[in-house]
Amino acid sequence: MTPRQERFVEEYLVDFNATQAAIRAGYSAHSARGNAYALLKRPEVRAAVSRGRGRLARASQVTAERVIQEYAALAFSDLREVADWGPDGVVPKAAGDLSPDAARAVAEVSDTRTKAGGGNVKVKLHDKKGALDALARHLGLFVERHELTGKDGGELPPLKVVILGTLPSSETG
Repeated sequence: MTPRQERFVEEYLVDFNATQAAIRAGYSAHSARGNAYALLKRPEVRAAVSRGRGRLARASQVTAERVIQEYAALAFSDLREVADWGPDGVVPKAAGDLSPDAARAVAEVSDTRTKAGGGNVKVKLHDKKGALDALARHLGLFVERHELTGKDGGELPPLKVVILGTLPSSETG
């Protein structure tokens, strides 16, 4: 790889924005998108990106297992584990009394008390449905179908599908 291609890989690993990585690596802004696309098709660049992603994952200890565990903590959270409520209002449980999963599920705790003693306590959990949807997609529980039709419901000409980006490391050869 050339030094500029190596720089492109380094910049791409910052934010995974290929066009901006090409610009930061010294390619002209006018042709950056095309250059980025061409670079990501090169086997040696794809392999370098794959190695870089692996380094980032190891350094940050981000693994598929940890991501799934985090989604599971959010998906199966239960508000009763973090607060009690009744006629007198909402009472959050002490942070030290929460299980690690329950603590991770908490998105927000706010207490808006007035000088007169009134107020509002709010406990909000992260998006449970979003986490359940992500887990269901991961497990293949949803089958997504997309139907395309031409003008006025007619047939479309044959489509060419182009996917920009990189392949997972297992597919880079």
